[in-house]
Amino acid sequence: MYKRGLFSLASGLIFSLGFAPFDYWPLSIISVSFLIYLLKDLSYKETFLIGYIFGFGMWTTGISWLYVSIHYHGNIGITGSSFLILLFIAALSIYSGILFLLNKFFETYCSSSLSLFSLPASWTIIELLRSYLFTGFPWLISGTMLADSWIDGFTPVFGAQGNSFLLIFIGSILYRFSFEIHNKRATLPYAFLLSFVFMTSYLLKSIEWTDFSKEIRVSIYQPNLTLEDKWSQYGIIKTHNMMEKAIINSNERELIVFPETAMILSEKDNKSFLDAINYKISDKSLTFVSGIVENEGENRIKNRLITLGNEKNYYDKVKLVPFGEFIPLEAYLGSFLDIIGLNLTNTVAGNAFGLINTGDYLISPSICYEIAFDNFIRRSARESNLLLTVSNDTWFGESFGPMQHLEIAQNRALEHKKPLVRATNSGISAFISKNGEIQRKQGYFEEKRLSDKVKLFKGETFYSKYGNFPLLAFILLYVISIIYRKLYFKTN
Repeated sequence: MYKRGLFSLASGLIFSLGFAPFDYWPLSIISVSFLIYLLKDLSYKETFLIGYIFGFGMWTTGISWLYVSIHYHGNIGITGSSFLILLFIAALSIYSGILFLLNKFFETYCSSSLSLFSLPASWTIIELLRSYLFTGFPWLISGTMLADSWIDGFTPVFGAQGNSFLLIFIGSILYRFSFEIHNKRATLPYAFLLSFVFMTSYLLKSIEWTDFSKEIRVSIYQPNLTLEDKWSQYGIIKTHNMMEKAIINSNERELIVFPETAMILSEKDNKSFLDAINYKISDKSLTFVSGIVENEGENRIKNRLITLGNEKNYYDKVKLVPFGEFIPLEAYLGSFLDIIGLNLTNTVAGNAFGLINTGDYLISPSICYEIAFDNFIRRSARESNLLLTVSNDTWFGESFGPMQHLEIAQNRALEHKKPLVRATNSGISAFISKNGEIQRKQGYFEEKRLSDKVKLFKGETFYSKYGNFPLLAFILLYVISIIYRKLYFKTN
């Protein structure tokens, strides 16, 4: 059991290499196959333990970047930061333990012909639960690692969650294939299944789900301010100067985008500046979008996107970052967090999702963490021509975090087959095509303008129309068949 534990930990570490910045997703598939081998002939208790250790390995590599924000920006020492990260990893790993318990239950009662689906179904169920329970943590959703890969053809059909099912399904087939070779038995059915999956994905990539509508010029501005400078008078002046230059250097009808909370003064406190630039923006028929900190009084702070130009709109962030913008269970945890020295701001969530109407096209907006919630983005993306997300990943330095954040954005573009514009304070800002490909990007801590012509598309993919419903329906039928089989054998 000791050796199995070590191999399980190694499998988790290897599995996480499928995510950005490594993108070694074939290794992730192999690690799943090896993990299935490790789970053979274990008790329920041992199964949970092996799954837990696997999760611990995956999360240790996958979210190590959180250390940067806690240690360097939370002003917590090395020991305290490490303890908090390990505590978070330990809690998240419980999901993996439960995942493999569920898989063992399915394998015990399902027929041999359906056992191939037990791990993919269990994996997807737990990832979906993790995405919504306790405000949700939809990070390192396994299917996101397939973005811009040669098997991402299913993404516009079943989304990133569907790709999680696909990834684990391939790993399960690969294990069966290897098992049959080892026992000198027929492997043709599994070879056929693998070929079918790969060929179908390849053919799906050629489908044009959305239609071209128009082309616009877009400029992204990455201010590259340190967190200290950003929240200072110097930062305010520098940002205002950059915005004025952006308008002067712009072309007619251009879309100009600044990142999350680029303006730290509210609209009321910033009124004279906004009135001045709005006149210039209207004169050129520009669309100007920027993050702003909106103070509504009575300790009501909102993380907002404002749009200036021919159409004035705003969007308030709905999905807030737990422990970053609000404190879950504050009555119980607030004093503890004060003790460990985390300075947290209680931000008020927006009332609802919504589109930004520029007059010429519709933008599906999201702020930072929101881009990770696939169904939340879907509600506005299906009606839009362009996806737009802004963020401030300065908290995470040059760690894996911003790269994984960018990878998640690639999935949202690919799910809806519409281009995505990503603007950040210090990287990584990018233009992403409707196929999930990064066309142009800025590096870490670069202060510059990134401009490109962006082709807008209208229409809906299969995923835009139905979301995760087909996937959930399949899994529900699978679970019902297992429960029926369990009850049938119990009564007979």
